[in-house]
Amino acid sequence: SPQGKVRVQRILWRAKFHEALDADPDKNFILKHESWEDPQYLLKDTVSLFGVSKEGEEISFVKVQDGENVYSSRHGPFLYISQYNLATHIITISADDFIKFAETITHPSSKIIFVANTGRCGSTLLAQMFENLSGLKVLSEPHSILTLLNLFNRGKLSEERYKTLLYSTVKTLVTFEDETIHTIVIKPVFKCTPQIQLFNKMFPGSRMIFLYRNIKDNVDSFMRVMISFSRYAYLFTDGEEMLAYWVNDLPLPLSTTAYRWARDQKVLSQLSLPAAIAFNWCSTVVCVKTYIEEGMDILHMDYKELVASPAKSWSLISTFSSLPQIEGKPLEAYNKDSQAGAFLSRGVLSNARIKKKEQALIESEIAKILTAFNLLRSVEEELDSVKGVADREND
Repeated sequence: SPQGKVRVQRILWRAKFHEALDADPDKNFILKHESWEDPQYLLKDTVSLFGVSKEGEEISFVKVQDGENVYSSRHGPFLYISQYNLATHIITISADDFIKFAETITHPSSKIIFVANTGRCGSTLLAQMFENLSGLKVLSEPHSILTLLNLFNRGKLSEERYKTLLYSTVKTLVTFEDETIHTIVIKPVFKCTPQIQLFNKMFPGSRMIFLYRNIKDNVDSFMRVMISFSRYAYLFTDGEEMLAYWVNDLPLPLSTTAYRWARDQKVLSQLSLPAAIAFNWCSTVVCVKTYIEEGMDILHMDYKELVASPAKSWSLISTFSSLPQIEGKPLEAYNKDSQAGAFLSRGVLSNARIKKKEQALIESEIAKILTAFNLLRSVEEELDSVKGVADREND
């Protein structure tokens, strides 16, 4: 391959077992080589960063048809699925050349808002509220940053290499040719919560929002997702592999000696599926709590508040994010199913139910896990209790 060039290949065929799964250029597509291009080709508005493959050695982008907006929620709620569905071409570049390319991009002047979340908590709805404002781009679940975290967790990337690739990836994700874009919102997967501390350091002035839901409703909602998913999952995976998703890559705070017990494989291997989901919820909350305690400014909001008081919630969020106080447009997002057209839509999940006898057992497991994590108050109380701790200690 010509040194420093990106490879453009046309997609002849694509397939994957389930839309929720990631797609790999080598495994899920039949491609035909078209051209070698200068890396600046990657900055076209029809091109977007797609994924990280070959154990972190290759970065892939997708190209869509002219005039197509791959970021629009009308195609579906998640960027990685819309990219797969709409792509006409796959573009690849080696990780080393990608880092060099990212160095040529100026540090973003746009405002960046990160929406951390527990999952199943209205974060997709919030992303679509942002989307309804002009001058904003919303990136809902770009899986490239998740893949980098997973590779780092497995020791495939050194800490220095991981941070360099992560910075290069986010910098590229938030760079657009369109000069009317003034704000970019990134809603990562909940597993990415540990990364918000790095994002905060890499992009000073970025805003951090944390959306959560009470643990019982969160576990119940995720269990219904898993019940629905397992109807098809037997074709390409098993229960053990599905449980592995939950017990691996826990979103615990990085660079801390706390919660070592929660990383103990003996503890994790004994978890049931609902207990493992509860473990992730607790990990996410203590991660955000730790970062607030260390001085990060994070606006936290309960799903119930978001749903019950749309205008008040938007006023808080837009003020915190330094966005104009426009009421009508953002609130139009409430008029549709935020997950419409995807595997998490209301229609798909409506028939998935947990049996009553299982419910009591789940609640018992949740209570034990909350005690183990010392999360015995509401999330609001837990997070408010550490706000300003770093400031008081500095004083």
